[in-house]
Amino acid sequence: MFDEANSSQQTGTIMRKIFLAISIITTLAACQKNGEDKQKVMIDEVMAIHDEVMPKMDDIMTLKSSLDSAIKVSPDSAKAKQLYSALDSADNQMMDWMQAYNPDQVKGKSEEEVTKYYADEKAKISSVKELTNKSIEEAKGFLGK
Repeated sequence: MFDEANSSQQTGTIMRKIFLAISIITTLAACQKNGEDKQKVMIDEVMAIHDEVMPKMDDIMTLKSSLDSAIKVSPDSAKAKQLYSALDSADNQMMDWMQAYNPDQVKGKSEEEVTKYYADEKAKISSVKELTNKSIEEAKGFLGK
């Protein structure tokens, strides 16, 4: 009887240990999955801004061409030059951002480092977006488009 009670107690202890191990593994897997999901959301946010701004590079090229002509004939060629420069800056910042953006550099980094990287990249591409939109709007206003 003593052996039977002791055996039952040992079985209960073993079952609790197995349950605890499974719980820990499940929790760790869920945390890793949650971290991967969070990273995917951050990547998607950054790329959504990029994808919104990228087609506007064609507008920038068209407007720069129009401003280049306006610089030669407009009585306000100084303003045309300023607007051209703003468009050129927006274009260059987009190209610089695309060249520097490298999500592979966060592989193996802590969740905090990954979060900081994508927050910084989101801020950078958001700045490019603001400059792009502003310079396009001002150039179109100047050119009457």
